[in-house]
Amino acid sequence: MFFKAHCPSCGADVDFKSPASVMAVCSYCQTAVLKDADSVKDIGKMASVLEDYSPLQIGTTGLYQQQAFTLLGRIQLKYEDGLWNEWYALFDDGQEGWLSEASGQFVFTLPDGVAEDARPFEQLAPNSKYRLYAATDVRTARCTGGQGELPFKVGKGWQTQTADFRIKDNFLTLDYSDGFPPLRYVGKAVALEQLQCQLLRDTDTIQDSAGRFKGQTQALDCPSCGAAIQYSNQQFKHIVCPSCSANVELSEDKAIVIEKHRQVAALATSLSLGDVGKIDNIDYTLIGLLQAEELGEDAGAPWVEYLLYNATAGFLWLVESSEGWEKVTVLNEMPDNTSRDSISYQQKTWKKLWTYKARVTYAAGAFNWRVKVGDVTEITDYQAQPQKVSAEKTANEMTWSLAQKINAATVSQWFGKTVTAPATANTSGDKLGLFKVFAVVLWVINMPLIVFGSGSFILTIISTAILWFLAVGT
Repeated sequence: MFFKAHCPSCGADVDFKSPASVMAVCSYCQTAVLKDADSVKDIGKMASVLEDYSPLQIGTTGLYQQQAFTLLGRIQLKYEDGLWNEWYALFDDGQEGWLSEASGQFVFTLPDGVAEDARPFEQLAPNSKYRLYAATDVRTARCTGGQGELPFKVGKGWQTQTADFRIKDNFLTLDYSDGFPPLRYVGKAVALEQLQCQLLRDTDTIQDSAGRFKGQTQALDCPSCGAAIQYSNQQFKHIVCPSCSANVELSEDKAIVIEKHRQVAALATSLSLGDVGKIDNIDYTLIGLLQAEELGEDAGAPWVEYLLYNATAGFLWLVESSEGWEKVTVLNEMPDNTSRDSISYQQKTWKKLWTYKARVTYAAGAFNWRVKVGDVTEITDYQAQPQKVSAEKTANEMTWSLAQKINAATVSQWFGKTVTAPATANTSGDKLGLFKVFAVVLWVINMPLIVFGSGSFILTIISTAILWFLAVGT
C-alpha cells in the first residue's frame, strides 16, 4: 500500500509508492522529506535536477529480464568533468533496481549483497580486476540534485565513491558510499529499446526542457571575451568558447568561466559547428569539435574529432585524420582481452596495432563532459579489417569505441557540402605493403640464381634499396 504524507514545508501531498523508500523530494518546493515510522521530517531543501537530454522521467515503466518496473526517483551525480543520472526503479514483485544513464548509455543493476572480497577503493584504477570483471570507471562524485522517491537518505553534497566493472555486456558496480566493504550491484548494459519503455518524454518535451534547437543557433556571450558562443542550451553543460578557448560551465541560466585555456588560433575544419548531416536517415547536428595530437617523437599529423547529436539517437563521432574519415560509436559492450596482443569482439579477433598517448590541442562547441586543452588520453588501437576498435584510458575511466572507415564523398553527401579527402592523406602504409610484396618476389626469383652463381647479390641489394626509396621517399 502507498504511504501518503503532507510536505512539512509547503503542505503538498508527498507519495511513497515503495515500502523501501525512506525519503522523497517534494515536487512543489524541493523539500527532502524523510519518512520516520509514521511521521515525516523536513531535512532541508534538495536542489532540482538539471534537465538534460534524458528521455526518462518519474513514472516511466518498462521490462527488464521479463519483469515490469516503474521509475520512482533519481539522483544526479557530478564529478569533475561531467555528470550522470541514477534512476531508482521498483519492480512489480517488490524488488528494487537502478537504471544508470550516462552520455546516452544505459545500465540496469540489481542489489547483490556486500562485496566482502573487494579491494579498498584507493587500490582501484581503470582495468583493475574484480573476479572476471575489468574496471572501466573509478571515481568520486557528489549528489547535486534529486527528485521523487529514494531508498536511502541523501542530500545535496552527499558524496559517493563507486567503481564500475564490465565483462562483455555484463556490468558490476562496487558502491563504497557507506564505507568498506562496499555494496555490490550486478546487471547488464542495455539499449532503451530493449526495456520496452512506456511514458517516455517525447522529443519536443526533451528539447523544450533542455533548450530546444529552434532552427536558429542560440548564443551566449562568453564571460571571458564577450564573443557569442553557439549552443548555449541546457542539454550540454560544458562549452568551449571558439574565440578565446575559455572553458565555460552552464549553471542554471548563468555561464561561469571555470578555466581559461591557453590562447590558440581558430582551427579551420572541413565541418563547422551547427552543420546538420543525415546519417542512416537520422538528422545529426554537429555540436562540438576538438583537435588532438599524438605525443612522442614519431607523432604524425594532428586529427579532428566532431561530436554529433540527435535528441533520440544520442551521440555519434566523426574523425578526420591524415588517414581519411571514420564514423565512431562508443561501445556499450566491452571486448574480451584474449591476450596482450589481441581482443575478441563480435566473434572476431582484433589484432593490437599500437598504444600511444593523445593530447587535446583545441576544442570548441558543446560537449557532454568538460573537455580541456591539455587533456591526455592513452589509446590502444586494435584492427580487424575494415574496422578498428579503440580503448581510451584516463586516470578514472576506460571506454571502448568502434570505428568504420568512410570516404569523403559519403561525408559530403551526408552534410550537403563538399568535403575532400585530406590533402596529406598518408599512403605510406599502402606503399610499405607493396614494398614488402615486391621485395619478397624479387628475392624469391633471385636467390636461386645467387646460390648457383648466375645472379648478383649486390644488384639484388641495390634493387631492394630502390624499392624501399620508392615506398618511403615519395
